[in-house]
Amino acid sequence: MDLLQCSQKLRGKRKRRRSTSLNNLRDGLLLEILLHLPLQSVFQCKCVSNRWCSLISTPYFTRRYVSHLHTNLQPFTLLFECKDDQSITRVLATNSEEPELKSLAAYVHRQSEHLWLEASCNDLLLWRAKDDGEPSSMTVYYVINPITRQCIALPPITLPYHRSWIQAGLICSYDYNKKQLSYSVVLIPYFHDKSREFKVYIFSSNTREWSESMVLCPEGFELTHFAFCAVPYKSLLFWCSNSGRLLGIDPYNTRCCRSFEQPIGWELDKETDCFGVCRGCLRICQISMFYTRFSSILRIWELKDYDNEGGGKWYLEHEVSVNQLVSKKSPWLTEHVQQKYPLPLVLAFHPNDGDILYLAIELKVLLCNLRSKTVEVFCDIPHDPDTWNEKCNIINFVLPSWPTPIPFAPLQNGA
Repeated sequence: MDLLQCSQKLRGKRKRRRSTSLNNLRDGLLLEILLHLPLQSVFQCKCVSNRWCSLISTPYFTRRYVSHLHTNLQPFTLLFECKDDQSITRVLATNSEEPELKSLAAYVHRQSEHLWLEASCNDLLLWRAKDDGEPSSMTVYYVINPITRQCIALPPITLPYHRSWIQAGLICSYDYNKKQLSYSVVLIPYFHDKSREFKVYIFSSNTREWSESMVLCPEGFELTHFAFCAVPYKSLLFWCSNSGRLLGIDPYNTRCCRSFEQPIGWELDKETDCFGVCRGCLRICQISMFYTRFSSILRIWELKDYDNEGGGKWYLEHEVSVNQLVSKKSPWLTEHVQQKYPLPLVLAFHPNDGDILYLAIELKVLLCNLRSKTVEVFCDIPHDPDTWNEKCNIINFVLPSWPTPIPFAPLQNGA
């Protein structure tokens, strides 16, 4: 055997040793390595072998992985609708350096070519099929986990109104006795503000069927065509009217609802500018414009004491004049906010920081610190500012410690 053959044989042995080295590791050591991988990489590793899949699928690995991530706040991104250069509404995501969120941004952008983003709960997204140009009385909704790419199409449903006049919500629940996850989709058609009750359509993953139910409505509650996304909170789906009133519906018992009036200081002739959850509490925001001074006041209220008897009280958390906001990094931004755009579009609350609010002007998303009264560019928007859709669906997607499995959902390779 000559020197070249010996060298090639030695390389082959080394390659074989390298290729089998991970498989020779003990389960405990392999688990420690997997714990340090990004979430999406962990799920890709389940396809390596049956052993790896079994190890990652154990409750012990899930608990260890979640506890390992809880040492830091989970990253997040904003998902929002914006028309592209061909006037097609697409879902975009704000910039993020996290690999999982970069992959998620590309995935939801592709999905939005054929689907409308309707609502979210945890890391599950509710989508509705776009019209293909042919009139149809049937509507199809999809529940998708963009992290695992799990997807399930709900049974088609016939609705009495045009699809754009339907408000949708998604909520998950976990039965600790049965150790079973379930979800529900609630659809509310447009109804007149004088109605004392209205019909809702509910899909349950337990029955895998749509059902109809009547909901008692507080007098004067008006769910308009431009209402915000439903917000899942404390086992209820909450909708906010333009007048700042909240209505929470229990999809498992529609007669069990909760409602909250506007906070003290709310201006009834002004609309709601933002509705969501921050630090585990419901929040609403309103901007009041004073045309005589060409300035505006931004106010944020938080609902506290929700679980106490008698339930829930609004507290004013922030009251800031937009004219007070300054940019330390970009002087031109100070002028834009104070003079050209005193009434910015409010996008979302920060999920963990009660002082942070996200705004939009022209081609930019702004990060506003209400305590320090500063505003800076968070990211750019790649399309024409005129394509911003007021009251468009804006979802704050927080990367989960562990992805939510979709019951009965076949795994798809929607890369």
